[in-house]
Amino acid sequence: MNPLFSMKAERFFELRHLIARNVFLLINAIIFSVVALLIFFGSIKEGILLGIIVVINIILGLTQDIHAWLTLEHLRLLAKPFVSRLKSDGTAAQVFVEDLKKNDRVILRLGDQVPSDSTVISGKGFEVTEALITGESIPFSKKEGELVLAGSIVTSGTATLQINTVFSESRIAKMTEKIQRYTENASPIQRSVQRVVKYSGYVLLLVISFVVVRAIETSAPKLITIRSIGALSSMIIPQGLVIAVTLLFSYGAVHFLRRHILLQDVNATEKMGRIKNLCFDKTGTLTENRLTVKEMHVPSGISHEEAEYLTLTYICESGDSSQTILAVHKNLTCAAGGKALDTMAFSSERRYGWILLSSAKGKESILAGPPDVFLPHLSTQQEKDWLSLLVDTHGRKGKRLMCIVRTYKEMDPRHLIGNDLSVVAVFILHNDLRSGIREAIDFFQKRGVVIRIISGDDAETVRAISDIAGIKNTSAFITGEEMEQWGDLDFDELASRFSVFARIKPEQKAKIIKALKKDGFTAMVGDGANDALAIKIADLGISMFDGAPATRQLASVVLMNNSFAEFPAAVTLADNIIKNVEIFSSIFFNQTFIGVFFFAFLSAYGFFYPFTPLNITFSNYFTVGLPGFLIFYWAIRPSQEAAKENARSFLRRVVPFPFIAAILQSLAMMVIFLFFYHDLDGTTEIRAIMVASSILLGIGFFSLAPFIYEGNTSRRQNMQIFGFVLFELLLLFMAFSNPVFTNFFNITAVPLKDFSVIFFVSAFCALVLWGIARIFSKHKELSQ
Repeated sequence: MNPLFSMKAERFFELRHLIARNVFLLINAIIFSVVALLIFFGSIKEGILLGIIVVINIILGLTQDIHAWLTLEHLRLLAKPFVSRLKSDGTAAQVFVEDLKKNDRVILRLGDQVPSDSTVISGKGFEVTEALITGESIPFSKKEGELVLAGSIVTSGTATLQINTVFSESRIAKMTEKIQRYTENASPIQRSVQRVVKYSGYVLLLVISFVVVRAIETSAPKLITIRSIGALSSMIIPQGLVIAVTLLFSYGAVHFLRRHILLQDVNATEKMGRIKNLCFDKTGTLTENRLTVKEMHVPSGISHEEAEYLTLTYICESGDSSQTILAVHKNLTCAAGGKALDTMAFSSERRYGWILLSSAKGKESILAGPPDVFLPHLSTQQEKDWLSLLVDTHGRKGKRLMCIVRTYKEMDPRHLIGNDLSVVAVFILHNDLRSGIREAIDFFQKRGVVIRIISGDDAETVRAISDIAGIKNTSAFITGEEMEQWGDLDFDELASRFSVFARIKPEQKAKIIKALKKDGFTAMVGDGANDALAIKIADLGISMFDGAPATRQLASVVLMNNSFAEFPAAVTLADNIIKNVEIFSSIFFNQTFIGVFFFAFLSAYGFFYPFTPLNITFSNYFTVGLPGFLIFYWAIRPSQEAAKENARSFLRRVVPFPFIAAILQSLAMMVIFLFFYHDLDGTTEIRAIMVASSILLGIGFFSLAPFIYEGNTSRRQNMQIFGFVLFELLLLFMAFSNPVFTNFFNITAVPLKDFSVIFFVSAFCALVLWGIARIFSKHKELSQ
């Protein structure tokens, strides 16, 4: 299959899905049916106008949805995966994965992700893990002529591969085809909103059935019945809420990029505000990725020149390209070493690498890795004491140590037990804390977030760096060796007790994240290939831009400047966006509940629903549409720092107040309806009275919603609300005074004396709601 065609086909299906979810909805089917029936029974003007409004709403929703999708696709291009492809002249060039063709040859190194199903042409210590494909993180070697599956991650060595299939035809591409689509990855808030829309549709069907049965029993005019159904459809279904939430999250994705934070998942906006456990790898995330050799220690009995020679030989022959090896390499000044007879590259699983040399004393094995791996296998107690002293001295200072050892004894490089090793050299390396990391950690710990370090480094080094960074409870630490005997239940029960995890293997890291997720929303920050599976499993994966390509591709959030310093500001903005989503959602929910309750009260008294679809459209402009502009402004220009997100689910946070308020508002509307019903001759007059009532009550609810969901609103925000309410009242007065508007929306002008009655009842209702709002606010403070 042509990859370009495949890419176009994928975009076509995504676009088709976006169109389907905006057009082929239950509410649209009902309203278009109402439009057809209105036209059929002679109400042509109302039918056509209602149809035009619905089409405009669909176009607006679809336009915004496509814009959000295209925005996300554009942002993803910034972190697009690329590989080194060999040219015909033997040189390599960086190309995007999607540009690869069959039979192309690529060079892969530590941390790279295999772009397509491929065959190994040549390699040096080449090992991969298929953790993202099978879930099994144990790495294994791949020899010349063997198949490597797309999605595998290089854990050690280098290799040249020949592409067998383009990525779209690979196994992992078929496995993740639906997962990768923008439209399928809904956040918890979006899922909650979709659930509300879905069940509102079921409620609407029951209401319509009741209206139809009652119309048949009372021989009500068909046109009145159809208008009632159309009005109830517009009132009960919060059809614009899904679009509003998507827009607010899309705004977050674009704005975060200005802070050098790339969201590869537009819904990561919400996830950033939900973090309870924040886990860091040490090197490259907590500290700078650049290592510097501070000291080189050589034991007695070996010259400095020989130590450098053997170290350089290991570096040149092992194929190891880790940051530690690169730092040591820069520190060496001797000539190139000898040639290896055999090699086994360093991997996070083994934690050491090995080469085999031919020397005057026979075959000689050279190994490189952290000191604690080799310490138990040193041949003399004197060397053990010497190395232990270096580890204790420098580990407590947060330094990183790399040890070169050798043995002339024939050995199986996969096992160290039974081998008499001797130290060649010990390198003391240092990397500084990343800029702003202390302030970032302090920010999250003040929010009640538990910071945890999960690292493969020595326990004392990890603990020392954790203390320097200001992480709390660093005395609660454990090593990978101690966790070896843990079962799945042990991880679930014990993992949350520790703040520092040292000498952790990649599969242990993934199990720790999986266990912590059961304790609360868990984010993982990493940059290495050994972080890839953990980042995929985490509720929110965060990667450095300069990290391993596989890790960067799997992360929902990519830190473009490789700094965590601006992440707290992004989380603060995410809190603000979530709070404004809550305010907007409460307005939609309030209108839905009013529609149901007012209909129930009217039906109990034997009255028909007085509204037409155009009446509801007119009302929604004031109760939902215009307030939406101010809410979006608050999202862009927050007036104060929003409180962090409450642990309760979205619906439990948002629904109670609009539900209770809707009962009171519906009773107020019923009082107004009964007060005016017998004094007015025509239905147009009562419609106008009830439209004005619903608008004034809706304005009152909107003025209180920020206080409920943001706590104590700022003086600036209160002034904005006050000014906006006055603006809406003026606009409402102008609309009811303009015959063009009143004729268009099937209402009449409301006399000033009648309007004063409506205003008095609405104001009294708002005063009662204010008292309820204060109760809600106090309960919210106690629950937090």
